[in-house]
Amino acid sequence: MLTIAKREFYFFFNNISGYLVLIGFLTVNTLMLWFFDTPFNLLNIGFGNFSPFFELSPWLFLFLIPALSMRSFSEELSSGTFELLLTKPLKPSDIFGGKLIGLALVLGIVIILTLINLVALSALIEPNSNLDWGSIMGSYLAIISVGLIFLVIGLCSSIMFRNQVTSFLVCLLACFSQFYLWSFIADFTSIPWLYKFICDIGIQDHYLSLSRGIILFEDIIYFIGMFFVFFIFGMELIKKEQN
Repeated sequence: MLTIAKREFYFFFNNISGYLVLIGFLTVNTLMLWFFDTPFNLLNIGFGNFSPFFELSPWLFLFLIPALSMRSFSEELSSGTFELLLTKPLKPSDIFGGKLIGLALVLGIVIILTLINLVALSALIEPNSNLDWGSIMGSYLAIISVGLIFLVIGLCSSIMFRNQVTSFLVCLLACFSQFYLWSFIADFTSIPWLYKFICDIGIQDHYLSLSRGIILFEDIIYFIGMFFVFFIFGMELIKKEQN
């Protein structure tokens, strides 16, 4: 598993497209937070509030994660190297888990680099002001959880489609639907319990809850459960390719 993870990680940074994806994400993120006159601009808030970053991040992840994962299996399937991988004494969990760990390390680097925005904001606020570190820690936990779920969805999409563009688009649509669509559907009902039930299916409400710095058991269970549902689905797809 670790060998596959290293291979995935190094392959990403041995390819110019990998650097372009990271630079593109960080550039858009910086422009939206500091330069463009948008609701996410930290300077327009008027006080030390880092919440616009966490409002913006899921939108950017909708494009970043599919770009990270689209070639992971698709390229190997189209080139025939995936069949060679299946001849190795590896379990489906080793293959899928290795790919996931490699991309998760790349995502971790991206998230660490976004801390530059937090350091800059902390330097700009008045000496007697403090950032809400509890909320920030909870929000980072939330965005990491969302990123991991998006990654397993992206890897599943990459196994299902040999074309990288198709994999990218399907992953983007699936992540968008799971994050935003359920809350949109829930708005059409006026029954309180049904509204909550539908919202709870999607990621958005759990993400917003965790972003407030309040760690609820039901939110943690949701993220862990959603992660393993798609992880198991990915393993089943690999087993299907083996047969």
